[in-house]
Order: sequence, then C-alpha cells, then structure tokens
Amino acid sequence: MKIRTKITALSLAVLLPLLAACTTGTDDDATSTGSEAAVENVADSSEGGTTTEAAEASEGTPAGEAPEGMEGGPGMVDLESVTTEDAVISMIQSAYGDASLGLHRGHQPVEETLIEVLGITHDEMHVRMEEQGQNLASIATDLGIDPQTLIDALVDSWSAPIEDMVADGTITEEEGEEYLAALEEAFTFRVTWDGEEETPTFDGLVS
Repeated sequence: MKIRTKITALSLAVLLPLLAACTTGTDDDATSTGSEAAVENVADSSEGGTTTEAAEASEGTPAGEAPEGMEGGPGMVDLESVTTEDAVISMIQSAYGDASLGLHRGHQPVEETLIEVLGITHDEMHVRMEEQGQNLASIATDLGIDPQTLIDALVDSWSAPIEDMVADGTITEEEGEEYLAALEEAFTFRVTWDGEEETPTFDGLVS
C-alpha cells in the first residue's frame, strides 16, 4: 500500500505540471487567436471599410446604398415616381433650381442635358460661371447656341411624367399643356437667371 501510494504521488507530481502547461497553452492560443482575429478585423477596416459602413450595417442599411428618400443626391428628381399632380407640382418647383448653388442653380439634376446641348464639361461650366459671371443663357449664346434650344431640351428631359399622366387619364390634355408650359417657365427662369431675382413658387394650376 505504501509503495502504491508513493507511485501515485510521484505520478501526480509529474502529471500536474504537464496538465498546467497544456491548460496555459490552450488559454494562450485562444487569446492569441482572438487577438489575431481582432487585428484582421482592424486591417480589413483600414483597407476599405469605413465607420460609416459599420454604422449602416448595424442599422440595417446596406453599405453603399443611400437612405430611403435620399437617392441621387440633393435636388435630384426621380421622374419615374412622378405619377400624381402633387408630384408634378414638386417636379416643376425643382426645375427652378436652387439659388444657393450658383448660376447653374444645381448642375446635378440636369447635368446630362447641359453637357449634351452645350458640348462642354461640368468644369468648364464652372469656370465660365465663377470667373466670367455667365449664366446658362450667356454660355449658350457664347457657344453659338440659342438659349431656347437649351430650354427646350431641358423641358423635353422632364416632360415624360406629364405626358404619361395625360395618356392614362390622370390629368386632361389641357392640364397637361398647362403643366408643360409651367415646366418651360421654370427652366427658362433657371437658364436666364441674373443671380439676384427671387425664385418663384409654383403652387399648381389656377382653377
């Protein structure tokens, strides 16, 4: 019995340090693995992720997508969503542009048409407006283009919703013509704006 007890005691004396070493190693490995994962996450973030993306993900908004109602940027008009008279009124008001955005009153919503008709870049428009004080009508004239040609092109680029509403019976043909005339008036103001006149308010057709 004494011999067995001694052998058991010796065995425990040898095994306990080994078990302790194994347990410590496992804990260290887990800590190391966790640290490595954290470093990898930080590296991933620095290589292309942003705090904004993280915040969007946590709030349920996919990264790279604009929040609902903000698609396209300031002043943009989603023409496909213009299906009611209230939406048409809002669209026509948007056609006047924003006086705080300079003589172009906001390039973004109409930039494609401006570039197509005027045949110059966005940057050149800025140079002409900021350094030479030209509005869109002056730029067109300087380039040998009738300002009315630019106005007509802008109206055409936004007229589809009105025409569709006439076609489906939402508004009458006469109302459609009045809305198109109001749209032309808005774009005429935008193109010929002198930099000082207050922006009109379009409240809809007069009964």
